[in-house]
Amino acid sequence: MRVLMIAPPGAGKGTQGALIAAHFKVPHIATGDLLRAHVARHTHLGQAVKQYLERGELVPDEIVLDMVRLAVIAAKDAGQGYVLDGIPRNMAQARATYTIVHELGMTANVALHLIAEDQELVRRLVARASLEGRADDTESVIRRRLTLYKEVTHPILAWYAERGILLSVDAMPPAEQVGQEILGALEAMRPLVDGVPDRLSSLSAQRRS
Repeated sequence: MRVLMIAPPGAGKGTQGALIAAHFKVPHIATGDLLRAHVARHTHLGQAVKQYLERGELVPDEIVLDMVRLAVIAAKDAGQGYVLDGIPRNMAQARATYTIVHELGMTANVALHLIAEDQELVRRLVARASLEGRADDTESVIRRRLTLYKEVTHPILAWYAERGILLSVDAMPPAEQVGQEILGALEAMRPLVDGVPDRLSSLSAQRRS
């Protein structure tokens, strides 16, 4: 099973991504964790990341995508799928990610979209900010982040829907209930996913891209 996670802040993407990965026994490739791991291991990519972080700058897409490529290669070598969490966040990243996984014969089977109402997302994020002491994560800042998310992800959702791999799930209920619904939907899809050779799946996706 190869899953892309798409969700607004506060929808539980990390929680559900970890659940899916554990259930299907595949790596949970979270871009934030990748960045921290490369920095901690003092890899060549990690050294580049550290320089950007020390300057307070965003890490360029090409560096993040290089890390994703290495993680997907490792998953392929282990004969596994993956859960990709943290990218894509915009259309350019979506196309770049597709190029990487297509070249590796690891095209995603599902683009999992978690849906939640803004008011609930704001409530969750304000509570989390208070718990973690994030004084700058105010309600107005959070609402701006949610507005930006909608603007940049709408084309991504349409693209995955056209490719026939978009799966939308209501993320408003408690996390355990959401997780059960996700796993049930993915298990129902597993026979179809396992029965389609990646080469044919990739060719079909190319025709729709």
